[in-house]
Amino acid sequence: MQEPVDVSSLVLLRQLQQPGKPDAVGRIIDRFLEETDERVGALRSATDTGDSEKLENAAHALVGIAGTVGANEILKLAVSLERIGRDGRIHGAADLVTDLELAVRRARPIFERLRQPAQAE
Repeated sequence: MQEPVDVSSLVLLRQLQQPGKPDAVGRIIDRFLEETDERVGALRSATDTGDSEKLENAAHALVGIAGTVGANEILKLAVSLERIGRDGRIHGAADLVTDLELAVRRARPIFERLRQPAQAE
């Protein structure tokens, strides 16, 4: 079974970080957290208004950023939401968005911890 969050690629990237250079991992995590909040809001709005195209677009954007940082649980849910939207449907999406919100809540502390060492430097 795949882990809900796999930050191994971010940890490797941090090890490759040159001293004195801007923190690439911190920047990636900041962008992920910011975009995730925006996309989840757009997904919730799409389910509330029944907009399958907006659902597909917001989920597609989330698929990309979640895959980049190893947020596997978020990625899996976003793929399902993207598929629902692509099929022109909305039924069942609201429950998946709720699951996604919970997945984000579980993942956020993991990413926050990974971001902290760079902030302390």
